[in-house]
Amino acid sequence: MDLFFYGTLIDADVRRMVLGPEADRLALAPARLGGYRRMAKRHSTAPNLVARKGAAVNGVLARGVGRRELARLRHYEGRNYRLSRCVVRMADGKALRAMVYLCDGQNSARRGGWRLDEWQRRHKRAFLRVMCLWMAGFREAGYLARGRTRWIKRWAVRERYSSHLKGKG
Repeated sequence: MDLFFYGTLIDADVRRMVLGPEADRLALAPARLGGYRRMAKRHSTAPNLVARKGAAVNGVLARGVGRRELARLRHYEGRNYRLSRCVVRMADGKALRAMVYLCDGQNSARRGGWRLDEWQRRHKRAFLRVMCLWMAGFREAGYLARGRTRWIKRWAVRERYSSHLKGKG
């Protein structure tokens, strides 16, 4: 799968932390996504894409993202982002289909433009410390199982609760 990165994942250190050792095998190329503007999210150092006619966002096209890397990306992006289809333009003008993570709207409050160089200078160090902890909580099986994880979690909670009640009875 090909993914368009427009924010913190443009940074090589963040990509390595999120994707693990597979990050270095991805083919990366500069790309541009039309119809969006990159904005800073309120109460966050991460960016968000906002639809804007005539605007365009520069980023990186990552080619060859596998199933495991996609599972790690789902964990990294969290439940407020979803994969959407897009068409990006390469430096040579060629249009390619890709996927991009877009915010679902709940956290899309904007407070101004977002720039990678400014983020790297002001927020990267603290962001990497927090992301190290966040990615440590990644459990591959849960993301690869897709919808089954909710059922498994509900079952586990019910079993724990019912066994706790049985012990008290």
